[in-house]
Amino acid sequence: MTSDPSSLFVWIHLPGRTEPVVCGRFTHRRTGGGEAGEFVYGRSYLARAEAVPLDPVVLPLQERVFSTTHLGCWFSALLDSGPDDWGRRLIEQMHGPQDTIGYLLRARGQNVGALAFSPAPDTPASAAPAPLGVEALERLLEVHRTVEHGEAVASEYRDLLLQGTSAGGARPKTTVEHERRLWLAKFPSSRDRPEEPPVPLMEAALLTLADRCDIRVPTHRVLDVSGAPVLLVERFDREPLPGGGYSRWRYASARTLLWSRPEVQQYSYMGSYTNLARQMRVWERTPVQSIRELYRRIVFNCLVGNTDDHDRNTGFVAGPDGFFRLAPAFDLTARPRTPRMYLALAFGSQGAEVSLANLLSEPENFGYERDEAQEVILAQWRTIRSSFVDELVGLGCPPRLAARAFDSLPDVVPHGR
Repeated sequence: MTSDPSSLFVWIHLPGRTEPVVCGRFTHRRTGGGEAGEFVYGRSYLARAEAVPLDPVVLPLQERVFSTTHLGCWFSALLDSGPDDWGRRLIEQMHGPQDTIGYLLRARGQNVGALAFSPAPDTPASAAPAPLGVEALERLLEVHRTVEHGEAVASEYRDLLLQGTSAGGARPKTTVEHERRLWLAKFPSSRDRPEEPPVPLMEAALLTLADRCDIRVPTHRVLDVSGAPVLLVERFDREPLPGGGYSRWRYASARTLLWSRPEVQQYSYMGSYTNLARQMRVWERTPVQSIRELYRRIVFNCLVGNTDDHDRNTGFVAGPDGFFRLAPAFDLTARPRTPRMYLALAFGSQGAEVSLANLLSEPENFGYERDEAQEVILAQWRTIRSSFVDELVGLGCPPRLAARAFDSLPDVVPHGR
């Protein structure tokens, strides 16, 4: 007998619409035999000509009950629209600790993707507050510093936290509006190491270098806010509408694609780029170019030491045509080399090991012949080697920190090449 059900209603912003509609209901059930998560689409939603699935593989548009016992009994597509570490921290500042349903219901900012949540079908999902402009960044920076230091935020400033409650990742960030576009503002952190380049500057430099390495990245820029660098990254899951407001595109993380085959994924939680490429052939309409770009991202991650490339730091976005495609690269980092380095996801015969041999071991899984892959690696290495320091210094990084970061890059390509 089913007992103690916990439910929420899922809303979706359909393309070209500023107001969401109810699309279904998720229920987390505890039974005598264990726990399970269940999702069912609403009949009125299925009857819509413009209805789209939340997950085209695991949650296709069908009138049935979908059930899962994986990922804490949650469908990954729902979790993609919820807050991660930083957003949860802001919610706890205002409401105290929550369970997963509580975090989803209280994330009132600009959720990633097109989904929103409410406790009842006749209770609309909480509308996101109007985004603040860049003129509010100084106040936002101070409020987020207060949260980082574990201090309570004064009641008159609590509204400034709302846009950040849906943010992912562990670092302070929020959404702002600038030049009729929405941007993710990424702040410095009190945990940043003073002997390394400021993190917003490092990410900005890496995004620019990735673009030069034939990797798609969002539009980005760095602003000086009271002497602190703040990185603005344009949101690729939003598009301004002519009459005002924004279209919200559906979003799926690499984790969601990988969990399209839970019978495989449950034995290798972090998955692999190889498995991701296989799932991209299922999810994408024209996957060949995206899979080749995925390999270029793997190469770039190895060359700069981006070992924070976990399965929520690669994403897919469904644009106006309704089909998912590899989203622009985001959340790039460069960690100092260690004697042996590993990416978060495996990609070759030596697993996730950061090495030239591993990069050249199985490039055919990503649409590259070995000789062609070697050319990609050398071209990226030359670009990074010639521009890394100049990019950081041009953004305002002290030259000694930029030089130290360059000297700490992984030794993937022999320096004699």
